[in-house]
Amino acid sequence: MTNQPTGSKNSYLDSVTQAVEDLREELVRTSLDIHSHPELNYEEYYAAALLADSLERHGFRVERGIGGVETAFRATLAGGGGDGPTVALLAEYDALPDIGHGCGHNLIAISNLGAGLGAKAAIGSLPGNLVVLGTPAEEGGGGKIRLLDAGIFEGVDAVLSSHPASNRTPIPTEIPLDESWNLAMVGYRYAYHGKASHAAVAPQEGINALNAVIHLFTGIDSLRQHLRDDVRMHGIITDGGKAANVVPDFAAANFMLRSRDREYLSQVVDKVRSVAEGAAKLTGARLEVLPAHPMYENVRPNSAISKSVLANATAIGMHVDVPPPGGGGSGASTDFGNVSQVVPSFALRFAVSETPVPGHSLAMTETSRTDLAHNGAIDTAKALALTACDLLSDPELLMAATEEFRARSGDRV
Repeated sequence: MTNQPTGSKNSYLDSVTQAVEDLREELVRTSLDIHSHPELNYEEYYAAALLADSLERHGFRVERGIGGVETAFRATLAGGGGDGPTVALLAEYDALPDIGHGCGHNLIAISNLGAGLGAKAAIGSLPGNLVVLGTPAEEGGGGKIRLLDAGIFEGVDAVLSSHPASNRTPIPTEIPLDESWNLAMVGYRYAYHGKASHAAVAPQEGINALNAVIHLFTGIDSLRQHLRDDVRMHGIITDGGKAANVVPDFAAANFMLRSRDREYLSQVVDKVRSVAEGAAKLTGARLEVLPAHPMYENVRPNSAISKSVLANATAIGMHVDVPPPGGGGSGASTDFGNVSQVVPSFALRFAVSETPVPGHSLAMTETSRTDLAHNGAIDTAKALALTACDLLSDPELLMAATEEFRARSGDRV
């Protein structure tokens, strides 16, 4: 490795990779600790403190409770090579009700923690700043949206993160400009107010709010055939009356609406609103529409960054699968999409099992604490650490990522 310029890949490949490997035991211990203390969104006090304490102990300057979010944090390490870009690694650590870490956020936490600690081995010769952001409440709370609104991502030039992906590690690099990953999603509560009466003695005196909810469901089912194939609409009845002999005066349903882009999703929202209003007119009930879930944007991919991730994953010997048609996203939704709409971003999806395992399940909860899952998370930490160093040290890579980001948004440089 002689005669290599400061900050070149060969000058930090071994040191960064070894730094992560040296922390393997600590990272696995941190993952299992978070896994055994599952916390719901905006309640992740234990996990946030555990991660922030670790970063502080390793020399990062840590700010807690950033953006007015108590369980968010920012850990910063300045490069020793002068002014330069800022690269952020996003850690998640919230769990799901009843099933705990059935989405493997304990693994997201350590893969980005490990990436930050690994990149520290090279930061002394690199320009710019490395940031590890603790981003709570991905599971429905929109923690990243709150941090975006608070200006936490201002000045960040590129973002990296990760997510478990069952039994595959796809890293697409040939991504059409119009391709969108994951689904944009928003949620609403459709509440109907009717009039109670005795269901047998005087049913004519009542206005059945439950009938309105039933018409809402049947109307949405009829709407499906007239929407794009990528649309998903799914809901539950949360309130439907208390007794069969009483005409329900209140009933409500919560729905999540999804599409591959926000623009078409807004049309879906309007169509469902019309169905909901129609159900109210059919029954005479009064409709109240309430927000139930913040708007999660679709993920904007970035092939310039993904090519660096793929090169680094290959360099460390990480197994990479052939990407499926449609790229590296999933049919789910994430507030990482909101970040990807404002800054060049890429999240590495990594295998945690040998066979398919469904997300948001007890099976994934068990999988996310296995040796195989931890090996995948640590390999991911190495690949992300090296990619962060690439983005800090290579102005051409960062420029390519930025130009692609603008092209995907229709804003040519």
